[in-house]
Amino acid sequence: MSSLRNSVQRRSHRERAQPLERQRLGLLEKKKDYQKRAKDYNKKKAILKSLREKAADRNEDEFYFGMLSRSGPGSRLSRGKSFTGTVDGDRGNKAMDVDTVRLLKTQDLGYVRTMRNVAAKEVRDLEERYVIAGGMNADELSEDEDEDDWDDDDDEIAQTSKKSKPAAPKKIVFCDDVEEREQIATAEKQKAAQRRISRDDEDDMMDEDDEESEAKQKEAERKARNLERLQNKLKNAKKRLKALTDAEQELEIQKAKMAKTATSGGVTKTGKRIKVKERKR
Repeated sequence: MSSLRNSVQRRSHRERAQPLERQRLGLLEKKKDYQKRAKDYNKKKAILKSLREKAADRNEDEFYFGMLSRSGPGSRLSRGKSFTGTVDGDRGNKAMDVDTVRLLKTQDLGYVRTMRNVAAKEVRDLEERYVIAGGMNADELSEDEDEDDWDDDDDEIAQTSKKSKPAAPKKIVFCDDVEEREQIATAEKQKAAQRRISRDDEDDMMDEDDEESEAKQKEAERKARNLERLQNKLKNAKKRLKALTDAEQELEIQKAKMAKTATSGGVTKTGKRIKVKERKR
C-alpha cells in the first residue's frame, strides 16, 4: 500500500517568494533567518550588559606598571579625528644611541651654518645695492622713519603759517599839461610792451624747464620705487639671518651639552653644578 501511495503524484509545496513590489529588498526572510538574527542580537546584548557591570564594579585604585607605557583610548573630544577607541601600545620604535644623535646634531649644525653664511652674504649684497642706489646706511633705516614723521609735521605747520601776499599799491601821477601826460602814457606803453616781450621769453623758458623737471620727477619716482623694493628685501633678509643665527646658537648649546665631557657648565636636576674640565697649563 505504501508503495502505491508514494507512486501517486502529489502537489509540490513551494516557499513563498518575495512580492514583486518588494523585490528591491532582496530575498524574503524565512523563519530560520529570523532565528539566526535574533540569536546574534541577544548575544551582543548580553555582552554589552556584562561589560557595563564590569565597568560599574571596577576598582578605581587599581594600578599596574604596564599602564605607564601605554596611553589610554581617551575620548573624541580630547583626541579629535585620531580617536579610535583602542589603547595605544608599544609600536616597536627604538631610541637611538647618544653617538648617533650627536652625529645627526653635527650634520644639522653644518647645514644651518651653511645657510646662515648664504643669508649673511645676501644681506651684505643688498646693503651695498641699497647704498649705491642712493639710500642711506642700513643701520639708519629705523631712525629715518622717525625723522620722516617729524618732517611731515613741520611741513604742515609751515603751510598753515603762510600768508597771502598783499596787493601791489597803485601809483597816481599828476601832470601840469596834456603834452606831459601823453609823454608819460607813451613811456608806460613802451614799458608794458617790453614787459610783455620779456614775459613771453620767460614763458618759453619755463616750458622747457617744466619738461626737464617732469623728466627729473619721473626718474626720481623710479629711484624711490627701486629703493623701497630693496629696503623690503633687506628687512626680510635680516629677519632670515637672525632666525638662522639663533638656530645655530641653539644647536651649538645642545651639541656642547651632549659632549662626552662637560663643556657647557650648567646645573643637574638635583641642583649640583657641573664643573667644566679645563686644560692644564
